[in-house]
Amino acid sequence: MNSTAKHITTQIIRIFLMVFWLYVAVDKLLELNAFHAALQRQPLAPFVIDTFYWLLPFAELLIGLLFIGRYKRYAYLLSAFLLLAFSIYIALGLVGFYPKRPCGCASVFSSLSWPWHLAVNLILLSLSILGWYLTGPTSPMHKEEQHDKENARAPLFSLLLLVPLYHFLMVVRKRFPEKFALFPAWAGIALNYDT
Repeated sequence: MNSTAKHITTQIIRIFLMVFWLYVAVDKLLELNAFHAALQRQPLAPFVIDTFYWLLPFAELLIGLLFIGRYKRYAYLLSAFLLLAFSIYIALGLVGFYPKRPCGCASVFSSLSWPWHLAVNLILLSLSILGWYLTGPTSPMHKEEQHDKENARAPLFSLLLLVPLYHFLMVVRKRFPEKFALFPAWAGIALNYDT
């Protein structure tokens, strides 16, 4: 896969996950009472329910906003962590660990069955891991981008070094024309042209 295709793939994954996390966060924040009622139907302790009531919408909002800025790698990591936690929770419900299997998901996922919900979560988890890999220092795309950045910086770095060096040599040449003249016999002649 060439770097353009990798870049487009990474951007599609980033935008999709950003929209997903912002949607589920805003959906919970707009319907806080319904979200709290859904949490109370979960097989969780009351103090966990109260913690999740505030923590989950703001964590999801933070993840969505991190995809906008320059902290995309952290957004992918947090997204993967949260989706892994959700997937484990759903998988435990599928194997019968809980007496009942309620779901307090965003409205788009409320109509999904638990097996489909787990499948969607695993797809989103895979996208988060893939996005994290494609934006990381070990990815082939990152190595190509790093190489391109180094190649782009080389002329600028050379220019930043050569201008002061040229200036220094011109000052030295004017102060000591005979010592640093290309042809010492012509040093006086070169001085006449400079003045």
